[in-house]
Amino acid sequence: MAKNLKKFVNPKFTRTVDLGLLGRLFERHGDALNGLDLGIFRNEAAQDEARSAVQDFFAGPEENYPEGLVADLHRIAEIGNAAGLDIILQQAARLGIRVTPEAKDDEPEVHQDPKHVALRVFLDHPDVFDAASDMMALMARTSLAEFVGRDEGVEAIMDDRAKAEFETAAAAMFEQDLRSNYCRAGWYDDADELVLVIEHGSPITTTDVLQKDQKRVISFRAAEHAVLSYNSTTGLLKIGGVAKARRGDLAELFAHKVLGKPEFFAGDDAQNLYTLDPVQRAGFGFAFNHDFDPGIQRVQITEVQVDRVGADPKTGETRTFYSYVARDGRDNALARLGEMMRGASLGSDWRLNHIVIRVHFATGGKSAKKVTVKLKPPAHAMFKRQQFEGQIMTLLRRNGLLNDRDAAQAAVAAE
Repeated sequence: MAKNLKKFVNPKFTRTVDLGLLGRLFERHGDALNGLDLGIFRNEAAQDEARSAVQDFFAGPEENYPEGLVADLHRIAEIGNAAGLDIILQQAARLGIRVTPEAKDDEPEVHQDPKHVALRVFLDHPDVFDAASDMMALMARTSLAEFVGRDEGVEAIMDDRAKAEFETAAAAMFEQDLRSNYCRAGWYDDADELVLVIEHGSPITTTDVLQKDQKRVISFRAAEHAVLSYNSTTGLLKIGGVAKARRGDLAELFAHKVLGKPEFFAGDDAQNLYTLDPVQRAGFGFAFNHDFDPGIQRVQITEVQVDRVGADPKTGETRTFYSYVARDGRDNALARLGEMMRGASLGSDWRLNHIVIRVHFATGGKSAKKVTVKLKPPAHAMFKRQQFEGQIMTLLRRNGLLNDRDAAQAAVAAE
């Protein structure tokens, strides 16, 4: 069993977990279960023996663990922590469901442990659990590929048929990559965006485990999450958690099944979204203007990479010969880069590759909230996109680092 599961089903867990809940979890996989008699969960007079048997089972041979049980435990372990508990309670409130542990006279606080709550919600409120799992996956995504559609104002088709067709097509795509044919999509409205979190099978994972001082090899399949976020006003689709080679395929599935517009994200400028041209023109003295937003206290440039480019003498194609990277966590990495380059200037043969900025947001407290953003044109702005996404995108736009949609389309048409 994977190391994080061994940690999850540790002796403390088996000593305190509600045996009724644990029995129900095992019963889901009773047909494939080896080495454990499910009758032990029904004998209330022998609970100590039942806990000992459960502990022995988890300490025993991993081939006794059905793949489905391993998958369930992985999902519960991922959200069975303090952060997961907060998300469970938020999603329960959103769905109008009250999550309450069973009253216990002996150690009542034990049954409010995040692991125990996650197990109970997994069994009793699967809709809440799925939503919480989706939100956990959404919050973890920082690197999102972005595609701009051919038009603005194209609304998603949100009927059951469109949803089912998209999930079926996505499952087939993941199965081609040896990720099983399991696929579940959670559909959420987030302000002016439609958010999809797709839970799907991962490739079979093989790992070594230590059992009685001997190494053994086991295999299991966990769950992975892909994230899509679509803004109908701007026609912008963001995708995360998918292999680079599959992002375009998933965007096409979304366009075809959910928007009813095949090749909506297939334009030549679909990923021409960001630019560092204003920084390139201003040179090492460039500074972000944030006076328009009183919520931003400071914008630091903490990292810059510049590439020395030129024509390859053999092929004539433009290539990168070498790069400089400057980092400065206290002041301005762009100024440090100028010092490194000893009088050289940014121009046609010195091209900015990416910059990293740290945006300080006022929170009303003593310390600011800091968000790090990596901007790598033409397609990537990488940061945790929750609370401050709108302000960060406005900051980039007001400083000229977002390509104008109409201008980009006009340039493509002119070519």
